[in-house]
Amino acid sequence: MADTEKTQPSGAELYRGLATEFLHHYRRGPRYIAVTGVPASNPARVADLLASALNDAGQPTERKSVAGVPTADEFRETTVAPFRSRDDVLVVDGPDLLSKEFRGFWNFSIWLEHDPGRTPDWSFVAIEQDQLGTPRESASVMLDDLDPDRPQRLWADYC
Repeated sequence: MADTEKTQPSGAELYRGLATEFLHHYRRGPRYIAVTGVPASNPARVADLLASALNDAGQPTERKSVAGVPTADEFRETTVAPFRSRDDVLVVDGPDLLSKEFRGFWNFSIWLEHDPGRTPDWSFVAIEQDQLGTPRESASVMLDDLDPDRPQRLWADYC
């Protein structure tokens, strides 16, 4: 057994932990979670698993997939506004959900990497400098979903 297998939680444990982390900070009202990432990743699967973990924690949760890239105004009108009067969580997956135009919609977000070449000593250093940060830098959580049964949480802070 590799060292990472001893310390890395199973997928179910990881999603339960993310649900607990989210609910610790966001207990009431309409809450929105984005799941997006690199093209090879599987945001829909991760969003489904997180929504399931939230439901298992007793939090009513709905799921939505966004195909294509609507404008921010279209997204607000069709997705955000109809959910505003709810005391539930909406987990949305789709491309570009952490672009500058969409970042303000989310209470919490997950960025997915899918990197077969990642080494255990990997770290992320942004090449692109932007006041708001890149989409991956602005995410609440980064995961590598290369092994769907054991997704790996990535830490990309500057410490």
